[in-house]
Parts: sequence; structure tokens; C-alpha cells
Amino acid sequence: MIIKKPFAIESIEKSTPDVTVFRFRSKENLKVDFVSGMFAMLYYKDPVTGEEIGRAFSIANAPPSDYFEFMIAMIHGKLTSKLEAAKIGDQYSVSAPYGQFKFNIDEGAKFLFLAGGTGIAPFFSMLRFAKSTGKNIDANMIYSIRYPYEIIEKRELDALSSNASLKLRISVTVTRPQPNDGWTGLTGHVNADMIKQCAPDFAERICYICGPPAFVKALKDALVSLGVNERSIKAEMWGE
Repeated sequence: MIIKKPFAIESIEKSTPDVTVFRFRSKENLKVDFVSGMFAMLYYKDPVTGEEIGRAFSIANAPPSDYFEFMIAMIHGKLTSKLEAAKIGDQYSVSAPYGQFKFNIDEGAKFLFLAGGTGIAPFFSMLRFAKSTGKNIDANMIYSIRYPYEIIEKRELDALSSNASLKLRISVTVTRPQPNDGWTGLTGHVNADMIKQCAPDFAERICYICGPPAFVKALKDALVSLGVNERSIKAEMWGE
């Protein structure tokens, strides 16, 4: 049985032109616990028709907490169209946590994070959790976006990169560079050669992949082609 609890929007922050960060806090002052990497189901009930719409979103904040944070691409879908018009205080329902894409901070000190678009959300949870524990990890991230302006929460990513205990190195690749966008970094889709270039010690790392289905499949195949054991690969995908 799915148990839904009432949550209200506490904050709305536009992170990029297409991605908005929503924070939902429990109306019942519930504490929420989960493992970084897991997702929640967010529900909206139309007050006129009674129709309920639900969609899964990766949890971006660190556990434990008394709120959920979601990084949501505004794609004008059934639920996102409601969120586009949402106001602070609006009530939704949340059911959580779900999923097997779980971050085990103790399984190894070295990680490779492969993120596509808003697939970076669970990695924010992982990095925020690691920072909160003060444990030393070694995280190498390759982050694929279409355009340079699509880096989600860039200021925080820069701050996380300078955190000594995380040893976080981020390589951003832009798949649709434009002639005058000023981008001087990596371009093109993440592939085996890019993984070898950005993370030459990939074989020593636990690999996590999150993004759209085609992205996840391509990178699982790329890692396997590089000789990475499938048991060292964890993946989460979301619908396009």
C-alpha cells in the first residue's frame, strides 16, 4: 500500500532557464530518512476534477531531513505544468523513499559519477551527504549538458569541488555547443574515450550513472567495453 503524506512548497528557485529547484516540507513535521540516490513520488490533486497526477523525482538533499528537494526540468508535462504555476505554500503529497540506486559511502573511497542533465540530482544528495559526514571520499564526475547555461546549481558545485574531504573533480561536457557561446571545455557525448581522458583510474572506482535511458545504456556499455565489472556499475534512469 502506498502511503502519501502532505507536503507544502517551502521554496522555489530557478537554477537554470529550464530547471527549477523545489523544496517541499512536511505539513505534519515528519522527519524523512532515505539513502542518497533514492527517489520520491510527488503527487498533485486537481481541486476541481479530483484527478491525481504523480511522477518520480530523485531526491537532491542529504538524509536525514525534514524536507525533500527536487531539481525539476520544466517540460510542460501534466505535473510540471502545475509546478510552473505553483506558489509557496501550495500542498502536494509525497510518497518515499524508493529505488535501489543507493549510495554506500563505505563501499569504497573512490567513485565515478556520470550524470546527464537533471540526472545530477541524486549526486547532489550523495555529495551533500558525504560533506555532512566529514568522511573522505574521492569523487570524479563527468556531467553532460546540452548548453553551457544548463549547469544546475553551479555555485554549489564549485563550492563542493573546493571541499578537501570530497576530492571532487568535475568535467562538464556540452553536447550542443554554439559558435558564440564562449564554451572552451569538453564537447560531445560522454563515451569510453572521454571516461579514459577524465577518469584514467576508472577501473578503481565504483561507478554510478543517472540520466535519460539512452544516456544510461550508452555509458553502461562504454564501461563494460572498458573492462569494468558490471557489479561495480549502478544505474538509475528516468523517462524522457
